[in-house]
Amino acid sequence: MKTNASPARKWPLEIKRGNVTVKIYRGKNRVNGTAYDQFTVVYYDGAQRKKKRFADLEEAKREAAFVGTKLANGENEVLRLTPSDRALYVQSVDLLRPLGVPLNVATLEYVSALKGLPEGATLKEAVDFFRKRNPASLEKRSVRQVVDEMLAAKRAAKLSQVHIKDLESRLGRFAGDFQLNIGGLSGRMLQAWLDGMEASGRTKRNYLMQIAALFRFAVKRKYLPKDAIEEVEAVQQAKEDNGEPEIFTPAEMREMLAAARPQMIPFLSIGGFAGLRSAELVRLDWSDVNLRERYIEIKAAKAKTGARRLAPITDNLFAWLEPHAKEAGAVIRFESWWNQIPKLVDAVNEQRKKQAEEAGKKPEPVRKFQWKHNALRHSFCSYRLAATKNAAQVALEAGNSPQMIFANYRQLVTEAEAAKWFAVCPPKAAENIVPLGATANG
Repeated sequence: MKTNASPARKWPLEIKRGNVTVKIYRGKNRVNGTAYDQFTVVYYDGAQRKKKRFADLEEAKREAAFVGTKLANGENEVLRLTPSDRALYVQSVDLLRPLGVPLNVATLEYVSALKGLPEGATLKEAVDFFRKRNPASLEKRSVRQVVDEMLAAKRAAKLSQVHIKDLESRLGRFAGDFQLNIGGLSGRMLQAWLDGMEASGRTKRNYLMQIAALFRFAVKRKYLPKDAIEEVEAVQQAKEDNGEPEIFTPAEMREMLAAARPQMIPFLSIGGFAGLRSAELVRLDWSDVNLRERYIEIKAAKAKTGARRLAPITDNLFAWLEPHAKEAGAVIRFESWWNQIPKLVDAVNEQRKKQAEEAGKKPEPVRKFQWKHNALRHSFCSYRLAATKNAAQVALEAGNSPQMIFANYRQLVTEAEAAKWFAVCPPKAAENIVPLGATANG
């Protein structure tokens, strides 16, 4: 019978790797009465004796050499793999050998990269995207660098300080959250970032608009290819919020003004009775407040829209401002108005508790006062529209469009409620206040 082994060969064969010896024994395997050569690889994995049988001697030698190498290197776990897993292991090592990267390092980097990708994305997609967005001809710039360059360009173009401040705030936050090359930003990453933002739909849309402007700027500066803007355009825009704007009642406004520290009186009264935005208020100077002519000038550089406008000083607002007015200087002197709000809320609730105790009521059932977001401005627009019945006039005074005023503030309050709102004034001035009519000065 023909065999693969030479008759002169000495058995068992010994394959040595370092201080490890793996033996190959020759035997017979009988199938249907016919005897075939069989070669058994024998080695020890710890205290356990292992055997693997082969019909081909060369295959047995390869296995013995592999086992000996792994045992000598202390890689016993590899020997416990199934044949299919062993084949995958060998294939992986062979693929990595030209790169000089160990299998464990390659696996670690792969897992780390995959965890950083959006759900459903593959590593190959990320690499293809990177190669597409980072050709050798493009200059490399981080998001922060591009934001800084864009802001410098806007300042050189002498855009309004309000617009620049808004860009600094929004794009500054964006750059802080994406500390990477701008070419590495994808639509999926932008979508996930916006979806995870705790903000109104309108705020998210504003962020996306400015990010799109940043991408267009980067394209012009040759930091991104022209098709990069498609990544922004693919982001699904958040829906506009449809809830009605919250407003304060005349009683709540009276409570706030009664409980507020003197420094807060101009902030509350101008916001509620002239409709200035919080950002416009903190930039306001007493030289912009004309009590004699009964108007407040919001200069273009201080207006959110970048357009100059005049806000009315109604009779009750005049009464609140007159004791605090100066020739010049900041109207709002505290550093952060939002830090003052919790103090105001506490003061109003303490005032309510005290009034309830004086009236002989238990303090527990007293309804708690709560601050309402942007409600001073919303209140002015709502009550002013009810009093004047003129959306175009209110739009000019508030620095908004007539369509926005009409869509958001009509039918929220009655004319009688508007009269009560613009009759909120200091106690000593109450007798001199005439209910607000339809004129610009009230």
